[in-house]
Amino acid sequence: MTISAYLIDKNVVKQTDFSNPIAVRKEMVQNPEESLWIHGDEPEDIFPLQGIFGLHPLSVEAVTHQNQPSKIEEYDEYLFTIIDGVRYDESEREEHQKNNKIEDDKYDLNLIEDDLYIFLEQRWIVTINFHNQKFQENIRRRIKSLQQQIMKSLESKQQPPSDKNKRKDQIIHQMCEIIYRLAIEESIASYYPVMDKTNKQLEQIEESILNITASKTQLSNIISLRRKISFLEGTLGMVSRAFDDIINSGSFEQTKLSRDSRRQIRSLDDKVTYLRRDTENMHQRVISLREAYNSSLTANLNETIRTLTVIATIVLPLTLVSGIYGMNFDIMPELRSPYGYYYALGLMAAVGGGMIGYFKWKKWI
Repeated sequence: MTISAYLIDKNVVKQTDFSNPIAVRKEMVQNPEESLWIHGDEPEDIFPLQGIFGLHPLSVEAVTHQNQPSKIEEYDEYLFTIIDGVRYDESEREEHQKNNKIEDDKYDLNLIEDDLYIFLEQRWIVTINFHNQKFQENIRRRIKSLQQQIMKSLESKQQPPSDKNKRKDQIIHQMCEIIYRLAIEESIASYYPVMDKTNKQLEQIEESILNITASKTQLSNIISLRRKISFLEGTLGMVSRAFDDIINSGSFEQTKLSRDSRRQIRSLDDKVTYLRRDTENMHQRVISLREAYNSSLTANLNETIRTLTVIATIVLPLTLVSGIYGMNFDIMPELRSPYGYYYALGLMAAVGGGMIGYFKWKKWI
């Protein structure tokens, strides 16, 4: 079992042994100021959690089948959320290195989904993510940073002790929602390096099309980028719709998000909107790249045809000269001349050189 458990209060994030769920429940009952965060990184982790937290079979099925669209669903005791992240297919990288032994930066990997599953209740939250190895550490570090900021803020303000205690209690009850927001933000952060790399690839292809002749490799790269961008557009669209459900939902009976949480989700939705606009811009750039590739291909074809036409035009009078002196008539002035062969070669060289000079003067070659 790869489940990690953390008990969180206003000061610390304490990792605990989840092999004995009864003991963890007892501690939470004895310490109502603590919240419980459970994280799993394997599909099988959902099954023991199902019995402990009473998870609905439909939400469990969504986790086990994976690659589900981003969505938010309300159940009796908790709020279930799926957020689509993205990652490069590492298995494809390993297979390619094994078979071809080519460096990573010379091989373009496909994108696949890296879903984040969240079960949110007032005092506990369950997050499941299969591939982001730094997920737990990033969330823990940010929780500790937030705890320090909150405590400093409370200490700096001139408030009665009762108000400070009330504020601390509010923070404790909102800790699961804070983890909820941080987990979603961590999933959205997976898009930024992918977007940066895609933009760099677009710039490289643009430069290569302008500097060198069009090739099949460039066309393959353009098609690969178009697939990636379409994938990003699809996943970001689903994430945006899930955020709309969170922001615009009427109310949740027992897992209602606070106004501050909705404000934070709205801020994340703005980031997703920015990413969607960036992908739309990249999509237009790919269309322009395809047009530039076709134009480059047409220009190369025209250049080839012009070169062949010039060659054919130069060879044509030479063929005429050689054809004339190849005729077998008895009476031909140069036929018996000892220097006739050299005269013919000189005539062809003069005609060919004159035509080349004329074409250069006209800037046709």
